[in-house]
Amino acid sequence: MKNINIAVILIGLIIPIVGYTQPIQLEPIVLVPGIMGSWNSEVMFQGSGSGDWNFFPIDHHWDNMISALEDAGYQQGVNLFVSFYDWRQSNINSATDYLIPTIDKALLNSPTGKVNIIAHSMGGLVARRYIESNQYRNDVDHLIMLGTPNYGSSDVYTLWEGGRIPDNWGRIEQFIINGYLWYITVATAQMADNYDTIHTFIPSIRELLPTYDFLTDSEGGVKSYWNLAEASNPFLDNLNESDNVHKLLNLGHITVIAGQGQGTVGDVPVIDRPEGEPKLWADGMPEPLTPERNDTDGDNRVLLSSAFLNESAFIPPVLVDNFWQRLLSIFMPKVHAEFDGDLDAFLDQVEVDGKHGALPTLAIPQILDTLGLPQPTIAYVAPEEPDHIVGFWFASPIAVKVTDPSGRVITKDSNNIPEAVYTGETDPNGVKMVIIPNGLVGKYKVELLGIGDGEYHMAATTFTDGADKIVTVEKSVLTGEKIEYEVDINPGASLVAIGEPIITMPEPENNPSPLEMAQALQLELDKYYQDKKITNKGLYQSLSTDLKLVIKSLEVGGVIVERLAIHKIQSFIFTLESKPNKNKIDLDALSDLIVKARAILTKI
Repeated sequence: MKNINIAVILIGLIIPIVGYTQPIQLEPIVLVPGIMGSWNSEVMFQGSGSGDWNFFPIDHHWDNMISALEDAGYQQGVNLFVSFYDWRQSNINSATDYLIPTIDKALLNSPTGKVNIIAHSMGGLVARRYIESNQYRNDVDHLIMLGTPNYGSSDVYTLWEGGRIPDNWGRIEQFIINGYLWYITVATAQMADNYDTIHTFIPSIRELLPTYDFLTDSEGGVKSYWNLAEASNPFLDNLNESDNVHKLLNLGHITVIAGQGQGTVGDVPVIDRPEGEPKLWADGMPEPLTPERNDTDGDNRVLLSSAFLNESAFIPPVLVDNFWQRLLSIFMPKVHAEFDGDLDAFLDQVEVDGKHGALPTLAIPQILDTLGLPQPTIAYVAPEEPDHIVGFWFASPIAVKVTDPSGRVITKDSNNIPEAVYTGETDPNGVKMVIIPNGLVGKYKVELLGIGDGEYHMAATTFTDGADKIVTVEKSVLTGEKIEYEVDINPGASLVAIGEPIITMPEPENNPSPLEMAQALQLELDKYYQDKKITNKGLYQSLSTDLKLVIKSLEVGGVIVERLAIHKIQSFIFTLESKPNKNKIDLDALSDLIVKARAILTKI
């Protein structure tokens, strides 16, 4: 009996200790980047719904935040998620199509049934849109906004009303938006100009326009926001309506962190639109065209007064207790949440010295403290933007090789230029980009090899603080044709000069017939299977069957059987591009087979 009593006592002592030492399960965190903070080449350039979302290849604004959260115990894909989204679309769509599914993933490991959201810039508007909508499911505990333009940003006026990218935007932002506009407007000629492209393909720009009075006329008078012809922002007007703002009171806490001490566009002086101009500058043309950053109460992109929420919007209206008020309340009941707590305890609004892009780093100590997490053991330093970017854009059936002035080379498959990135090769005939942060001054060599017959576009670019330069060429190319350009680039002088092309036509032996190309492709397919780069026998047999029919058809010749060859080559490509099959074949082998199959299709 004594032994039983001792055992009971020991169990009673051990159980509390075991319970006490169990790790606390962390409430999941969802990060929401700002405009241009998400990237997916297939979606952006090909209009495909597939591809992987990530940060833009040279964008490192979130690196420190993610490292700090991981050091605090978070794991990406378990309780730490990034809600990437198509920032071109309305924030309404982004909240529904991207944020909600990401929250759903995070909730799978939530001990509370809620998540915390850390949102930068426009990402805060995406988060607010969800929380203030009828889709909200009471699943957000703490909302932390970093430099969110809750009442808009004067910085986007020139982009919306004039299709003009301000010269003093950040280098990475300039590269991304210029590259996208170049592709839609120049390379594909889908739109007449940047204005049409922005209004058609990037409606989210309008949702960043200010809802405060920010335009001044030539006499210094202020133009009322409510009288503007085109620069209105219905999205923010709705988001900031009292009844919608009150829905934020359903959260556990809100923290707003805003940068200050940086030159930021406040008032924008404008003159009348040029006579005879039917489209641009409906509310006035900026003078100068790149508005000055004339207010230091901001973070270089968003004013403090726009980032900070208006506290009075959270205070419910006071109802007078009389007959008419009681009668009115019967027919018009209050639909917003009541707040009977301490607003100062619910809403923290904090200023930090620093730029807009640095906020995900500068805010780390405040965020960890607010979430009850341990402070980092190191002092994180915000990543600096490159002094300049040298870049090349291509839209065409070509393979690309770029050599910098010191002889270093970057291609799809290799790279020995420090920090340089080659991206966009998911479609061999689609858009490719070579990005070289702080690229050397001098002569670059660009070699293009035709992988099909058709038109190609190439742009050489440089972006610095306060200036950009883009030079484009457009020519035709044949399969096997080699085209070489010498490109002189000096970012400091805003110089980009593309020399005349040196063209080398393919030798006859290097210009095989479609039949010879199909036979060679069959041998290559067999080798990939033998080398186990194709891991699924069924996939190999399906591809081989298509190719054998192509070869047989081309051997017979004639219009009818050539149609069969075309059909089977298309089937070969479709099989390779089918999403389930991409897991059954080495990605380099996949790309190689598709490129060569398309070359056969072009030849036929």
